[in-house]
Amino acid sequence: MKNLLGLLLLSCLFSQSLTAQVGIEAQSGGANFLGLTINTRFSIPLDGMYQSLSPSFGVGMLMPGWDEPTLIINAGLTYTYKSWGIGAEMTGFTDNPFIAKVRDRNWVDMIIYPNLNYTGNIGSRWYFRLSAGPYFAFSRPVNSFNEIGKLRFQGDVFPGAGVTIGYKL
Repeated sequence: MKNLLGLLLLSCLFSQSLTAQVGIEAQSGGANFLGLTINTRFSIPLDGMYQSLSPSFGVGMLMPGWDEPTLIINAGLTYTYKSWGIGAEMTGFTDNPFIAKVRDRNWVDMIIYPNLNYTGNIGSRWYFRLSAGPYFAFSRPVNSFNEIGKLRFQGDVFPGAGVTIGYKL
């Protein structure tokens, strides 16, 4: 039964992918907190032109001056109705493999950012997205005994916002 449901969902997504829209975007804030990522977004229409489901994936860097140069890996999923959306993004922060590590990083390891967003058009192919929601930060303290760290919620939830500029291909 589970395989049948998965196959049905997969076939619906592939049948809708013929009319799907691909976008390349630059995002500041959001789940990136104080960073900038370049994302790709794949908008899959669900019911005509009004509803869509948009998975996204991107990479970027934390702004200089906040911590050692840190690599950002961003993934998200957004449901949109007309210009309004609700979604969640998850960002992982790690050491940048292209820059020599000078000292230990004093930064969170992951941020989860559930958000409400609005997307507006700038011309026929350009768009912007404004988002707002809470930040949930997680760190991975390393246990010196077995060198394994589990993600631990930092305990504070605080408001966040993000700005995205994109281009539909």
